Amino acid sequence: MLLESCEVLLALDRRLLYAAVIVNCVIVGLSFAVSGWNVEGAVSATRNTARFAIAFFLTGLAAPGLKRWIAWFPEPFALIQAFVAAQMIHFGCVALLHTQFAPGDFHISFGEVVITIVGFSLVVAAGATAIPRPGQRFYGLAHISTLYVIFPILAADYGEHPVKLLRLMLIPVLLAMLLRHLPRRSERGLSANVSS
Repeated sequence: MLLESCEVLLALDRRLLYAAVIVNCVIVGLSFAVSGWNVEGAVSATRNTARFAIAFFLTGLAAPGLKRWIAWFPEPFALIQAFVAAQMIHFGCVALLHTQFAPGDFHISFGEVVITIVGFSLVVAAGATAIPRPGQRFYGLAHISTLYVIFPILAADYGEHPVKLLRLMLIPVLLAMLLRHLPRRSERGLSANVSS
């Protein structure tokens, strides 16, 4: 019985990963189809794939709290790994933007190299440490650390976004952190609701 439920969970997790990659590839295709195979299309694909990946990150960040209330909610590690998969498509779009559609010769500053390496490393670390390993506290600590480093970067980015309307994205970003820390439902509260 336990083995069957584990197999079902693994199949669902795999489907979530496939969906993240396939849908983000469709987003790339649609971005280029609408804006053209040019700089505007590459910028659109880069922005849209990042936003899609962020949706998985925020859902994965909120998942531990939501699982306390919604038993069928996807596992946090599956959502974070889907974020990583979607983010890899985004990184591909960034590379395309800075190579194929770069004006003139390819040039990237030292600061951009550092930001790219740190960002890529944080995303990979979040995915690599996402699967719980009972009895190995290092992985849990490393995973929580990466999430809590990515979160303020995301919050700061949207809080200072040049498009004022996109600053409203700070609301779901902060809401995800709030939902992460939802308390467990109490059995006494549930029985009181049933009896009334």
